[in-house]
Parts: sequence; structure tokens; C-alpha cells
Amino acid sequence: MNQFEEIQQLIGNLSPVLPTEKVQLKDAFNRVLQEDVVADLNMPPFNKSAMDGYACRLEDIANELEVLEVINAGKIASVRIGKNQCVKIMTGAAVPPECDCVFMVEDAEELPENKVRCNNPKTKKNICYLGEDYKEGDILLKKGALINVPQMAVLAGAGYAEVLVSKRPKVTVIATGSELVSPSETPKPGQIRNSNSSQVITQIKKMNLEIVDEQVLVDDYELLTKSFNKALESSDFVVFTGGASVGDFDFIPEILKEQGFKIYWDHTGIKPGNPMTFSEKEGKFVFGLSGNPVSSFVQFELIAKPVIYKLLGANYTPLRIKARMNFTYQRKRANRLAIMPVVIDDNGAISEIPFHGSAHINALAFANALLEVPLGVSSIQTNEFAYVRPL
Repeated sequence: MNQFEEIQQLIGNLSPVLPTEKVQLKDAFNRVLQEDVVADLNMPPFNKSAMDGYACRLEDIANELEVLEVINAGKIASVRIGKNQCVKIMTGAAVPPECDCVFMVEDAEELPENKVRCNNPKTKKNICYLGEDYKEGDILLKKGALINVPQMAVLAGAGYAEVLVSKRPKVTVIATGSELVSPSETPKPGQIRNSNSSQVITQIKKMNLEIVDEQVLVDDYELLTKSFNKALESSDFVVFTGGASVGDFDFIPEILKEQGFKIYWDHTGIKPGNPMTFSEKEGKFVFGLSGNPVSSFVQFELIAKPVIYKLLGANYTPLRIKARMNFTYQRKRANRLAIMPVVIDDNGAISEIPFHGSAHINALAFANALLEVPLGVSSIQTNEFAYVRPL
């Protein structure tokens, strides 16, 4: 088992640790569901018309039909439908119990004396039947589901005005590096603008976590230690960018060890983004991500995000699909899982874009997927299939 596979196994063994809370339905979007959602009624709750048309008995479909009344959505028929009779009915309205067919308005020929004829004797029944979608007592959403747009509609339809979800964890983001300057500044020789903070904070916000503080610190052991301890007081997660490798000024691993944090891993087996730490102490969790922006992006998407979702109790599996290569990929060393920004084109094939390595953040701006090149694979030929993760 390689390093990345070992990390996936470690993530799978993590247990949810964050508390739950009840929120209003309007505030449940992008949260992690912490209860099974059970249907309190059948859906549809009655036989309903699938379209605007005329409800009748199928055995009368070839005959002239007397139109008794018009039934709007939200109303029910006030009369019984007998032989060679029908009602005009709107989409979503309850079909009278005597009727087993609704033919479309487009198939109807209006006749004198309030009568109508169906010009399509092979019409479909066009009825959504009681309980066809789900039945009372069915589990509609399972505990651990991520609440996205469709889940919001399901919750509303099931009458969940309040929803039990994982509490939003508090996060502090600390970018480290004496070379970093603000995006508003013009870098001097040897300096670069801090792009990591904007990137990682946005990745965190997409998960609907709460950013309680963000800092940019120089590579100073005492300063980093003091700021780290303060962050632990107010945060469930602390995310460092930079300082996680083995350079003379990469202090994060040393600080974590000195403070007695359990370090789950300090390398990922990924290229780019091999040096990375994940550690825990007394319910506080720390990620040490790379200082290179592509590396930190990849580390967060492939590792940090699954870790956080696991600790939130989410049933999260990132989408991976197989697609055909539109170019030939080759590399000299195949000792790590390689991740490369690519484009899935209009034909569903994987197309190459310029990528110069872990600092080439511009490449991600043009990518819509990440190509996976497994450990031990030196090349993938044109027209062969490979896994990609859509972005």
C-alpha cells in the first residue's frame, strides 16, 4: 500500500467528533445532515394529472365526451364521472377516482354542446400515481448526506422546517513565509504575493465552515508558536500554508511535536504536494499544507476536505470518472501519485493544458479537472482511459 492509499485508510478510520445542532431549513444548505429524513406521507399524496388535458375512462377514449367541469390544481372534482364523460384538468390536479386516463389538450378536438373528442386513441394514461415517488415511512435522505439544492427540496417536501446538522467548525488559516506580501503590494526582489490564503480560505468557505481568523506570519519560531496557541483557543481546525516541509525555516512539524500533537502523516505520496502534516490533540486538528499554491490546492481537495467531512460525519466520496486521453502523458519518475490540471473537452476527452509544476497556479484557472496518474505508471497513451476528478 502506498502513502496516499494509507492516508485514505486512516481517513476512513476517523470518527465524527463535532457536535450537532438544529437549524432552520433556510439555513441548512451546504450543511451535513445528522438524521435520517423520513417521509410523513405518500408522494404524490393522490393520483395527479401529469399535464393539462382531459380526465376520463380509458374505455371511452374513442367516443365523444361530455365535459362536466374544470379542475384546477389544489381542487378536487365535485361530480362523479360517468360513461362518456370527462373533466378538463390542469397539471398537478387530483384525478377523479372514476378516471384512469388523462389525454393531452393537444390531442383534444373541441366539439359543440360542451363536448370533446381525443384524436389519439393510443394516448398514454398521463397520471402520476399515489405513492409513486415515495411512500410514507420511506427514508428519503440518510444521515451524513451533504445538503445541496435537491436535498433542500426533499427536506421541504418532507416537512422538515428544522434540520439536525453538524455544527459548523471554526477555522483559523495561517499563511507562513517571510517572502509573502499582501496582494495589494508590489513585491520587492525575493518577495511574492500571498495567493495561498485567498485560495485556501475560499476552499474552506465552499464547505460552509466558519473562518474565525486569518493571519500572515514570517518564519519565526516563537511568533508562530504564540500565534498557533492563540488560534487553538478559538478554533476547531488550524490550517497552515507553508512551513510544513523539511527546510531550515519550516517550523510547523517541530511546533506540533513539541506540543504533543499526534501526527497522522507528514507526507502524502502525491506530486505535487508531498510534504503535508495532519495532526490532532484533545479534539483540535491541524493541517500543515504546502506553500506552493497548486500543491496546497491539491492537498486540500484530495486529503483535507475528506478529513474534515469525515470528522463532520458526512458520507463524502469525491467524484472520479474515467475519460479518454486526448494526449500522451509521460514522466521520468513514477514514484508518486501524480496530479495534473487538465480540461475535459466537449467530447468528454482529457485535453492537456500548459502546466509547469507546483507553483503554476494559473494552470488551475484554466482547468476543469485533475488527472490522476497512479504510482508506478510512467506514461498514459493517447486514446487510453484515465481517472479524472472534475473541479
